[in-house]
Amino acid sequence: MSSINRKHSAVNESITKDKPVIIYLLCAATFIISLGFFDYYVLPASKTTDVITHYAIQTSGKSKDKVCYHYYTQKGFTFSTVKKYIEENNIEIKYSLLFKSVTSVKSKTNDYTNRLSNGLSNNGILFYFCLVFLFSIAISLKILMSKKGYSENTYFNIICFNGFMVFVCLYMMYLY
Repeated sequence: MSSINRKHSAVNESITKDKPVIIYLLCAATFIISLGFFDYYVLPASKTTDVITHYAIQTSGKSKDKVCYHYYTQKGFTFSTVKKYIEENNIEIKYSLLFKSVTSVKSKTNDYTNRLSNGLSNNGILFYFCLVFLFSIAISLKILMSKKGYSENTYFNIICFNGFMVFVCLYMMYLY
């Protein structure tokens, strides 16, 4: 019986020792995501003219429905539009200041800004994953910084879920 109590207390000591590191990492993740949102929506965008060199069509599963068109430009920008093909090659792009994310795409005849699904645009899936991640971080920080105790299971769930969300967000950034 005494070995069980020692094992239980050793795990709790590990949790209390690692808790400041976890809080620091969650705060750092919050800062990076907030910086991305600030860069995309608040800071002024730069403007350039560019030429679409090629594109790829992304389809869904077995039905092969067109989900989006992923474009590549001569100056190295990439962006996606939801189910809307850009017929003209010459376009005007606005991109964010820090991360160079495409925030606006216009051709001579059409504005495709509302159809953008890349980066943190509200049509893109990364936008929603980042919001879920920020909500999870807020709940996790509230639990970790509260005066009430929490179980080991809660602590490990916080680490595992937020780690999973970091992986998903990074993977979505890679894909889109």
